[in-house]
Amino acid sequence: MNLPSYKLLPPAKGESNVAYCRRLEAAGHDELFLRKALAFHFQLPQDDMKHCLDQFPEARLRHIDTLTKLHPARSAYALADKLAVNLGLSLSEAKDWALAHDSSTLSPQQYRLTPTHGTAAKLQ
Repeated sequence: MNLPSYKLLPPAKGESNVAYCRRLEAAGHDELFLRKALAFHFQLPQDDMKHCLDQFPEARLRHIDTLTKLHPARSAYALADKLAVNLGLSLSEAKDWALAHDSSTLSPQQYRLTPTHGTAAKLQ
């Protein structure tokens, strides 16, 4: 699917940043797209952006899916590191998201995480 650039999808007049993200997520965009759109159209600081984007898990999972399709042999640690960099997450939070992603799309080698901060149960 060929989606338009975030620059070509401005918010509607009076649309809040959350409503704007909700519309973009419903249109099939991933979190990195939402992040770029918020920065471009709302000049939202990075700290505020994270709190806004935490409300859109489908967009985050779409980004994880894109990353795993681009590099299917990526280890879980490398995926978590990439998520932390791309989406401004802590490494611990990124590990949790990497583990929450659909296990059928990840190879077994990607589950070589060291359990930290309550992830041990998820590794079982």
